[in-house]
Amino acid sequence: MKNPGLPRRQGHRRTAVTASVLLLPLAVSTLSACSDDDGATKPPPTASPAATATGARCVTHRSADDKGPDAKPRAKAGYTVDDKTVKAKAQKEFKTTTGDKSALLLSGSGKLTTRDAKIIKHGGTSSVTASEGHGLNAAALARDGGTLTMSGGRMSTQGKGSTGVFASGKDAKATLSSGGIRTHGASARGVAAAHGGVLDLTYVEIDTAAAQAAPVAVGPGGGKVTVSGGTMTSAGCGSPGVQTAGDVSLSQTLFDLANSEAFTVEAGGSLSLKDVRASAAAGGVVLRGDGATSFRMTGGAVQASDGDIFAVQQADADIELRGGADVQTKDGKLLRVTDEGTAALTADGEKLKGSVAVEKGSSATLDLTGSADLDGKIVGAASLKLGPKTRWSVSGDSRLKSIELAGGAKVSDVLVGNGHTVTYDKASSPDLHGKKYQLEGGGTLKPR
Repeated sequence: MKNPGLPRRQGHRRTAVTASVLLLPLAVSTLSACSDDDGATKPPPTASPAATATGARCVTHRSADDKGPDAKPRAKAGYTVDDKTVKAKAQKEFKTTTGDKSALLLSGSGKLTTRDAKIIKHGGTSSVTASEGHGLNAAALARDGGTLTMSGGRMSTQGKGSTGVFASGKDAKATLSSGGIRTHGASARGVAAAHGGVLDLTYVEIDTAAAQAAPVAVGPGGGKVTVSGGTMTSAGCGSPGVQTAGDVSLSQTLFDLANSEAFTVEAGGSLSLKDVRASAAAGGVVLRGDGATSFRMTGGAVQASDGDIFAVQQADADIELRGGADVQTKDGKLLRVTDEGTAALTADGEKLKGSVAVEKGSSATLDLTGSADLDGKIVGAASLKLGPKTRWSVSGDSRLKSIELAGGAKVSDVLVGNGHTVTYDKASSPDLHGKKYQLEGGGTLKPR
């Protein structure tokens, strides 16, 4: 992938993590203003490094439907297409300044195609739950079979819950190419899908300004989102590049998140990245909730100035890295598993740096294949599988459940002790035969 560099926020809202064209070295970002639930801006909270690393500074909330009933509201709009196919003239303007009202609504068998349109939405929602679950107050809403096809153009929103484009319900779909979306308001996502809606974006720029306003989101009932190219930026607290409870696939997209983790995958969600580059201020990828989650990354980079690269909270998480994927954090763990979560991390040839911490009641398996390297310590109920060309360079005294030597791997070839002690459970590590080993570089591997 030819990397065009990090996206840049304009004017007073520029609070990005600055970096070279390859995102290295990563500098500590400054904090931008955060918005409260009414969309008003206020100074960001001050946090210690420890609070930042745990995500306490700008917590990304779960979808609003977790907090109350998810009733489907009646949709209203300034321009509605519900039973026909319309090709709008180029550069047509769609606008509304009324709360709970969309500028554009497609429903039923309604289909609209437009080019270089200007869509303006002002006014806040009366229900964040309805906005995040069904698209109430979105600038452009396709629901229950409605279809929007838009090339070029600009979209601007202002107000709580004023998401740019929302697809909700079976057969609802929005296809966007080029153009840009800018939202201003708490819970005003860039684009969102729910209840089976579908979004397809190609070279779209999305910029969100307030709290809990992810550029890309999939909410209750799931949905499918595909993004190719484009840049995505967010300034608000708890506004990851993607927050999904559905299926999201990204390729060759740039993300710059000034006050959030890079990505959040909720229970039932999956996120797939190919040659995607993300710079974030408060962690890498959060996988959470009572259910299965998955994260796939091929090539590209996820880098954070603070926080853990992978934080698994309660979820059953499947994490896969390949193709030279680059994951780094300045202050945090490579993998942290909490709240009785389970994590399976597979790395095929990657160079990984950072510690693994598994909280009591949780578990993790790490499978290193190809020429993968791990530089860090491991503490907790973790199982490590090492192939013959892999290496674990121990950076601190470690205590793990088991070590498996695959493909004829030998302790002397795959472990570098650096003067540290590694203990393992004898019964769970038959490949080690309950023996004590002196490690290259000093240190000991022994049963406990």
